[in-house]
Amino acid sequence: MRYRFIAFVLTPLFGLSACSILPQMAGGSHQVDSGDIKIYRAGETPSRAYELISIVNGESCQRQFEGPKASNDDAIRELQTDAVQFKAHAIIGTQCFSLKPGADSICYSEVSCVGRAIQWRD
Repeated sequence: MRYRFIAFVLTPLFGLSACSILPQMAGGSHQVDSGDIKIYRAGETPSRAYELISIVNGESCQRQFEGPKASNDDAIRELQTDAVQFKAHAIIGTQCFSLKPGADSICYSEVSCVGRAIQWRD
């Protein structure tokens, strides 16, 4: 019984202490704002060295018949927002497509953008 009590008390303490020795992500607490993420269209290449970190996407959807139409600008903003979670500095190979709504679609018009999130190499 005594050993169960010790194990019950010490196990959470060891578990919590392990959290402090985990490595921190590169960049520390540097927050990336979606508006700071540069967009390179398909065919454009950055002049700096970079590392590919993820594929990202963004969508714009006109959900109401009389509402604002889906736009490339809105889809690009969503693309940048998606890239923030990866701490991206830029998005390369960006392409946007106007999608034709299907009979079961919830969008009257839709634009979808895709690109590759990158970080600059120092």
